[in-house]
Amino acid sequence: MSTDPAVSEPEATVTAELSNASFLRLSPLVCVVWLTNRIALWTVAIVALAIARALGYLDGEWWETWVFSPSAAWLIPPLHIAVPLLSYRGWGYRRREHDLLVRHGVVTREYVAVPLARVQQVDASRGPLERVLGLTTLVVHTAGTRAARTQIPGLTSEHAELLRDELSRKGHELAE
Repeated sequence: MSTDPAVSEPEATVTAELSNASFLRLSPLVCVVWLTNRIALWTVAIVALAIARALGYLDGEWWETWVFSPSAAWLIPPLHIAVPLLSYRGWGYRRREHDLLVRHGVVTREYVAVPLARVQQVDASRGPLERVLGLTTLVVHTAGTRAARTQIPGLTSEHAELLRDELSRKGHELAE
């Protein structure tokens, strides 16, 4: 497989299997969901702080220093809102013969292999904005593991239903 003598066959196989090309991506519309949720959170927080300030609950110099002047506080919301765009690049999943491999993470990349023989239940979850955009979050519940619940957000509804049915069917076959 590998022309580099320093890389053994099993290492080359694992490296190829974990490459970006082998993982299916989420729908890019999931970024709209993530960004909308974060913008809504910051809008509520800023409005609540402005109301508290107007009512006199937040008097003092610290308030004016951190909120009304250019400072590090103004960097937090844009950075918090930008994280979903970076997070999107880290998400991927791959259905293999006996398991489902899910990858996510920005700084620390995490790989979760869900053995299909341990699948207890597969749910499809859709919030209001996900319904409007035609997206679904697939939730795979497994038996007796530390991570007994694995999610794959941002799947198109049609693909999520097909994957849900396939994982349920294959999990039932392997469990017998």
